[in-house]
Amino acid sequence: MSLFNQRYIKEDYDAGLKTYGPGPKALLWWDYRSMAIRFRELVMDVPIEGKTILDAGCGMGDLLPFLYAKSTDFDYLGVDRSKDFIEIAKKRYEGHRFKVGDPFNNRIGMFDVVLSSGVMNGNADGWLKKRKIMISDLFDQTGEVLAFNMAGGLKPIRHDSLIAYADAQEIFDYCKTLSSRVVLRAHYLQKDFAIVMYKTSLKT
Repeated sequence: MSLFNQRYIKEDYDAGLKTYGPGPKALLWWDYRSMAIRFRELVMDVPIEGKTILDAGCGMGDLLPFLYAKSTDFDYLGVDRSKDFIEIAKKRYEGHRFKVGDPFNNRIGMFDVVLSSGVMNGNADGWLKKRKIMISDLFDQTGEVLAFNMAGGLKPIRHDSLIAYADAQEIFDYCKTLSSRVVLRAHYLQKDFAIVMYKTSLKT
């Protein structure tokens, strides 16, 4: 059984695609600017060159240009539950691999780097416990680095019908139980934060 009610989440994205077309709003982003800020912050502290990369919940592959800005030498796999998103991504980025799947419930494999943007935001019963499980599952699939972002911040934010806004400090503290090397970035937008978790064996 899925950690969040993935069927309804998928339906929200599919409806967004039909309403707005293949742009940021289809992915429930407000606009390109906010999406770009999130992506830049997500990969800022992540080594890209020569790495194998899993983009968990890749949408239409919009993260790829921000990886290109750091390096063009990487082996990328994008995974998403939406068949429509994957079909668009394959047409946009023909040199990379994409597949329909659920990286949170089915182990995809081992990767140097695992990235996940805007996926762990659902407002469902037990959402905090479920997000922690999702973080742990993704961290198990990386040999070096997991980076993810999440709706929330260091100050309390009232939840809405779609999004449960997390306490960034609480998520950060949980991540420190899994890794001794964790970076929290909570300065770039009012309702979003990013966390980068390194495996302790990573050379410095």
